[in-house]
Amino acid sequence: MQINRDLNLVIPIEQDGGATAYVYSIPISVSVFERYYMVFARAFNMIYTGGLGITSGPRVAAMIVKDTAKTLGVWDGPEGVERGLIQEIRRLTSVLVLTEKGWGPIPLHEAIANGSLNDRDASEVENAIVFFTVSWHMNRWEDRKKGTEDKPSMLESAMKIWGGRLESSSYSEFCASLRISMAAETSQPPETTPQLQVPS
Repeated sequence: MQINRDLNLVIPIEQDGGATAYVYSIPISVSVFERYYMVFARAFNMIYTGGLGITSGPRVAAMIVKDTAKTLGVWDGPEGVERGLIQEIRRLTSVLVLTEKGWGPIPLHEAIANGSLNDRDASEVENAIVFFTVSWHMNRWEDRKKGTEDKPSMLESAMKIWGGRLESSSYSEFCASLRISMAAETSQPPETTPQLQVPS
């Protein structure tokens, strides 16, 4: 499959009871980035020159963006970062859960409200998505595109540490791949455990 520039973020979430949900997030538009470019630039600088990098950055990025916006006096209000950027990131993010009818999407804010994501998972997901968003728009294309097996991109390295991955498939294609993979898993015969042969 040809890799295009629209790499999306997928984060698997292990839920209570052993089930897995998937968070699927699309990057914000260039126009939204340009509206809040100074917040992006300062948050990116704090993450990478402040010693956080790809290991700690995905855990605290949303908090850094909030603190940066408040320092700049652009967090609140109709055009502020909370409504214009953070809510847009949430709007572009869905949680895919397996139901009796198959994989179904739930908007991120709804998944948090109805308890599909607990507070801990919601915090980790939102921080990871904001990190992805900031890094995506502040890095050159060459530094953010999919790398190779020998040399993963910076974003791939970060997401691997945090259990996520970059996905070139569209939302519907990703849902279809989940259906196929689940069907393949359930159709495989169970593995048998080899028995130890004890000589008589």
